[in-house]
Amino acid sequence: MLTFAKFANELIRVTQETGLFIVDTLFGCVYRPLKLKNKNGDPFSVEKGYCSHLLKGERDVLKEIKRGCGYDIVINNAEKYFFNNIVNLFIPSLIDDFLENMITYISCDITISDSKKEEMFLLANKNTLASFISTVFLYVVNKPNCAEVEHNAKNNLPPRNEFFSGRIEQLEEIEKFFSIDKVDTVSICQTISGLGGIGKTQLSIEYAYRFINKYTTCIWFVNAESLESSYNYFLDFAKCLKLNLPTNFTPDDLRREVKKWFSENKDWLLILDNLEEVETVMEYLPKSIKGNILITTRNKRVFYGRPFDLDVFSDIEAVNFLKRRLSNDNTLNLEHYYYSDFEENCLILVKRLGSLPLALEQAAAYIREVRCSIGKYLELLEQSSVDAFDDFYASPKYYKHLVTTTWSISFHALEESSKQLMNLCAYMAPDRIPIDFFVKSRDKLPMPLRKDLSQILTTNRIVTGLRTYSLVSGNSEFINIHRLVQEVVRNSHNK
Repeated sequence: MLTFAKFANELIRVTQETGLFIVDTLFGCVYRPLKLKNKNGDPFSVEKGYCSHLLKGERDVLKEIKRGCGYDIVINNAEKYFFNNIVNLFIPSLIDDFLENMITYISCDITISDSKKEEMFLLANKNTLASFISTVFLYVVNKPNCAEVEHNAKNNLPPRNEFFSGRIEQLEEIEKFFSIDKVDTVSICQTISGLGGIGKTQLSIEYAYRFINKYTTCIWFVNAESLESSYNYFLDFAKCLKLNLPTNFTPDDLRREVKKWFSENKDWLLILDNLEEVETVMEYLPKSIKGNILITTRNKRVFYGRPFDLDVFSDIEAVNFLKRRLSNDNTLNLEHYYYSDFEENCLILVKRLGSLPLALEQAAAYIREVRCSIGKYLELLEQSSVDAFDDFYASPKYYKHLVTTTWSISFHALEESSKQLMNLCAYMAPDRIPIDFFVKSRDKLPMPLRKDLSQILTTNRIVTGLRTYSLVSGNSEFINIHRLVQEVVRNSHNK
């Protein structure tokens, strides 16, 4: 392929020479008919400098487009649009000049072999130009936008997280299993489990927005943490869909009508967020399900549908999230960061916070609001530890709890021996803590942990209890614990 960067430089030059003519033409021929909206719901507008951030280096642009935009009409017809309606509308001399410059670049590049140059000369033509321009501009506009599609689906979705980043593979995997033709619990329901603050709720909400056009009847979000909260959300559901409830209806009437609606309708998505026990919602669900259910939970013993264990961000996802959080939009220009140490310190911060999405959100919120450098924030963490997350300016935008409180429910649910073991693990290195160490040292430990560690049966029970609420990972021999969980536990102890 012709090198992406040099194509990009030429495209920028042509755009600058022709003003907004190219942009207006692109906008009119492709995006305006699709009624694209920006993240605020306003008609999308393009400026000629908007695409410059991604015009560096090589990447599989078409793959990125398909990941970020599910509208086949855009993807499948783009190149044809651009060849017939865009390239042919360019000033002919500009096209010739463009292609001539590309041939000059190839000829003068001593790193390219003669045989490779011949191959590249053949690609310096209008077809390649059309393909390149279509992929570049599609990539530019699809990330913060979506096509305005008419649908009548009722929904109560929380606001979409404007800073959502990464999780591409997880979103694709969820959709893959929901698209299986075979109707079974795997293709009907999936349960996302993981540590509090790892982004389970945000993933489920993003999935709903990303695939909103798939669900034509209803998308309903339920806080399923308790019987009371579930009842209230399903009551709103009944009111919104005008279910046939008696004047003086009872909870049984509500459950019966909700169950009836779900059994009689198809193409719906039900998100059961923060579900602790399946029994909390089972009476609302019919035996024959014609939609999809997405559950989020900290309790790994919620056995319903396909289990899906969510982990922390990868390093790349974490760095990109920080860039997104400190920028105005997908251009990632870091408009809200005023220092030159981002590249030097961002990965250090990611490692310090263990790539936990909630911690990164709070850190970025603080850095953005206080306008401090990442280096100074790392000093703050060194001095204040997890107390830094309790500061007013560290309030997360799309999360309900803080780092210092998000695990409190799970802590309280543990039996006493598991709590004592957690307290000890908070002072160990976080990875591969050997359970046998505690077993052999049990005579020095408090009751009831000392007694429970004397037998394999009870030892396995207390270790499994920690894993059940996603506070640790590992197996019957080793425990892994997130460093921030350790800090919160230590911080809760008296000096």
